[in-house]
Amino acid sequence: MREMGQEIKGFTLVELLVVVAIIGILTAIAVPQFMAYKQRAVDQHMVRDLENAAVAMEAYYADTYTYTSAVTDLTVVGLQQTPGVTLTITVSGTTYTMTASETGGTKASYSYNSATGTIQ
Repeated sequence: MREMGQEIKGFTLVELLVVVAIIGILTAIAVPQFMAYKQRAVDQHMVRDLENAAVAMEAYYADTYTYTSAVTDLTVVGLQQTPGVTLTITVSGTTYTMTASETGGTKASYSYNSATGTIQ
């Protein structure tokens, strides 16, 4: 029982609902931003692996005077792949293309063309 002059301490239902609504709004803003950030990070993993693999391919060529289609050959000259990124190499004479793929990015894969030196 409450005696005269004694205050009840605590939060009202309206105050609690306002706090829950604010947390909900902040979550609705933060989650999509986090997902977009994560997708951009996956894209950068693929692009970085292609850039590193191209350097490793040229180092391999400097040692052997041939291009290789085996990613394991590039690890001998220093290529370290990002976990989760899959690299494939196609050699055609004096040019090659490499494709990096990983799930969760804005694109399924990126490709490097040695003839143009571009990543798309």
